[in-house]
Amino acid sequence: MNKDQLVTYLERIDAALQAEAILYIYGSAAFILLGEPGRTSLDVDVAGPYCRVDERAFRAAAARAGLAVDPQLDTEEDHIEWISSLRLCLPKPAPESDIMLWRGKRLSVKTVAIPALIASKLIRYDASDRSDVQYLLAQQAVAFNDVAAAVRSLPPPFDKDAVVLENLENYRNDLSIWTGSAP
Repeated sequence: MNKDQLVTYLERIDAALQAEAILYIYGSAAFILLGEPGRTSLDVDVAGPYCRVDERAFRAAAARAGLAVDPQLDTEEDHIEWISSLRLCLPKPAPESDIMLWRGKRLSVKTVAIPALIASKLIRYDASDRSDVQYLLAQQAVAFNDVAAAVRSLPPPFDKDAVVLENLENYRNDLSIWTGSAP
């Protein structure tokens, strides 16, 4: 889905909800709503533990909007991935620095601050992730120390995950290449 399709889904979900709801998203969908050019995705990663929503009502609203929640792994259809605390590599939101991505009548869609979004990319840090990070850095200067602090605030076991910590160093090296100076 692209930005227009994602917004259409959100509008449909918003119309189907009966109560106020706040979703925290990350991954590709967050970057789509942040305006990253050409960014598309088949899924919307929802940080389940951080959301304020009646999950059953949300799942029903998403189904009415045409989006399955947690479908079979090999689907090629647009869908929502409800990420549980066991798989959630994302720092806890901080209301003073959260980013509002979209707002309807009942549904608000937010993401975490930019250093926390960068930290979430370090679990994989492939070419798409590096492109996402470069997009964020083009929008706002981010200190390496702020990203390192966000990594330390990741939920266990990700705060001490060897891959995340190695990719934090890879990010430090990339940052010096991208900016032409040491972080």
